[in-house]
Amino acid sequence: MDLQSLLNKWKIKADINVLLGMWNESHRSWHTLDHLNDLISQINENKSLYSQKEYEKLLIASLFHDCVYEPMSQDNEEKSADFFVECCADKNSDILEIKQIILDTKTHKSETKLSEAFNNYDMNIVERDFNQLLQWESGIHAEYKQVGTEKYKEGRLKFLESLLDKYVDNTD
Repeated sequence: MDLQSLLNKWKIKADINVLLGMWNESHRSWHTLDHLNDLISQINENKSLYSQKEYEKLLIASLFHDCVYEPMSQDNEEKSADFFVECCADKNSDILEIKQIILDTKTHKSETKLSEAFNNYDMNIVERDFNQLLQWESGIHAEYKQVGTEKYKEGRLKFLESLLDKYVDNTD
């Protein structure tokens, strides 16, 4: 599906090239077009699991969920969600659901089944092979290098521990 056509169909006033440019900012090492493309690929691979509307909501959420990203900011998800809503001509329940999906990526606690699916796609990296995990960690570390090694390790361990119950199979 052509992404600009999708935005137009949903009356989202955003130029896809500007939006993709946000994902290509120089301070990004993980939250890049590669991450976005991976997310869209996962959604496309699982398209048959969703209605057309749900599928489109997932694609739109992927485009906007990390479009505003400053590593030192604590409100990237809120800013991304607000930017999304500002681009929308309508503020209907579908738009509000997409906004909530974006907001749910902050804590990875899902308000809906669709949000849960999106969070699983967004965090699918934790189920990948070791080399991909190292790329993820390297990219995140590069984005947070200005906080210093000790503070980074402390924050990163806290974040990774928060994922254990959500994404890691502990049955072994």
